[in-house]
Amino acid sequence: MTIPDDESTPRPAGSGEPTTPPPAAEPTPAAGPTPPAAPTPPAAPTPPAESQGFPAAPPPPPAAYPASYGNAAGGPVAAPTAPPRTVNIAFWLYVAGAVLSVISGIITVATIGGQRDQFLRSVQDSNQTNGQNAQTVVDAVIAGATVWAIVTLIFWAVTFVLFAFFMRRGANWARIILTVLTALSLFNVLAGYGVGFIQFVATVVALVLMWLRPSNEYFSAVKATKVPRT
Repeated sequence: MTIPDDESTPRPAGSGEPTTPPPAAEPTPAAGPTPPAAPTPPAAPTPPAESQGFPAAPPPPPAAYPASYGNAAGGPVAAPTAPPRTVNIAFWLYVAGAVLSVISGIITVATIGGQRDQFLRSVQDSNQTNGQNAQTVVDAVIAGATVWAIVTLIFWAVTFVLFAFFMRRGANWARIILTVLTALSLFNVLAGYGVGFIQFVATVVALVLMWLRPSNEYFSAVKATKVPRT
C-alpha cells in the first residue's frame, strides 16, 4: 500500500513534478525629489543703545566742509594770495614819494649853494657876526643846511620805501607808521620849488587808499593767518 506523499516528504530531483518558485521580492519604489530646506528665520534686530542705558552715537561728520563754514567754526583761514589794488597803488605812491623826496633834496642842496653870495651880503649888512668873519659864518650856515637837506632826503627816501614794503606784505604796524610819516611830510610842502608839495599830495592819496575797506580786509586776513605776504 502506497502512502501518499505530503508536503514534508522530500522529493528527488527530476521527479517530474513542477517545483513552485519562491515569490519575487517586491520592487523598491524610486526615491522622490529632495524637499527644499526650510528658510532660516531672520536674526532678531539689535536693540538700540538707548535701551541699554547708553546714548546713541552721533552721526559721522561729512567728508569736507565748505570754506566759509570752516572759517566760522574756527578752522584755518586761507591766506590772501596777493594784496588788493588799493594796497598796490598806495605802495607805488609811497615809492614815488621817496623819489620826489630825493629830487626835492637835490634841489634844496643846489639852491643853498647858489645863494651863498646873497647870504654873505645879508650877514655883512646886518652886522651880526659878533666879531667873526662873515664868510665863516655863512659857510657854517650853508654847511649845516646842506647836511640837514641830505639827512632829510635819505630819511624820507628810506623810510617811505622800507615801510611801504612791509605795508604791502600786510603788516598793520607799517601802515600806522606810514600814517604818521605822511602827517610829518607836511613840513616838506615848500621844499624843492613845489616838488615837496607834489610829494605830500602823493602820500596823502596813498594814506587814503591804505584805509579803504579792501585794504582793511586784506590786513585783517593777513593778521588772522600770522603770515605776511610777499
